[in-house]
Amino acid sequence: MRLRTFAALRPVRPVFCHWSALAVHGLPFAGRHPRSIHILARGEREHLGGGIVQHARRDDTQVLEVQGLLVTTAARTVADVASRSSLMSGVMAADAALACGAFSERRPKAQRSDIAKAARGLPADAGRERALAVAEFADGQAESPLESASRVSMALCGAPPPALQQPVEDLLGFRARLDFVWPELGLVGEADGVVKMVRPDLLDGRSRDQALEERRRRESLIRAMGLRVVRWGWKTAMRPDLMRVLLSDAGVPLSVRSTFPRLDLPAVGWDVSAAT
Repeated sequence: MRLRTFAALRPVRPVFCHWSALAVHGLPFAGRHPRSIHILARGEREHLGGGIVQHARRDDTQVLEVQGLLVTTAARTVADVASRSSLMSGVMAADAALACGAFSERRPKAQRSDIAKAARGLPADAGRERALAVAEFADGQAESPLESASRVSMALCGAPPPALQQPVEDLLGFRARLDFVWPELGLVGEADGVVKMVRPDLLDGRSRDQALEERRRRESLIRAMGLRVVRWGWKTAMRPDLMRVLLSDAGVPLSVRSTFPRLDLPAVGWDVSAAT
């Protein structure tokens, strides 16, 4: 790992922060992580050259050791990244930090209150409102970066918030947990990445055709309960305009304003701020 090599060459153990700390904590990010290495130091933020970015260390910054490296806490890291990157990236990291669902470590890496506290400590001109919005919007029930991206696009296109990971059961004992549900509409949303059909550890000994057949059977049983099902992948999840078309066609009432908290944005506003 580049961070370990970098740490080994420093005379004083560096404290990694922002995207570098995100990588150490194992939290996801939209797109590729910046290749630059981010560390804390006394003084103002500056690019030191050689792909190293130094950030000012505040008095309230907490540091811990993860896998032998010093990093900012998960809450501080999420707030820092959310303040300087896209909503997609911020929510992916925050959802994963809060996660305690079936496909996570069960023990969250951070609490919402801690992320919000870290965000409130940011300078007003450093994306504080964006970080606070991410802290408020984050939900540990989202079980993958794909689901987190989907939630952001739903909010940006003005969709009412769905219920997450809702269990259902029919009279014959079929059980399922649904990614997104709008109960008042009888509508189910399922976010499916291609990875489920190609990764051996997720196929669990099944062939791709067997996995597809199981998915079709599951969807048929869900529809037999009187529920409608819409399904999408990464392209739609990352594009609020495509999500708006999909949900509108499914009968979801959409607002002309984004339903993302704190941020007064027009629906389908593009979220284009980039990591630096």
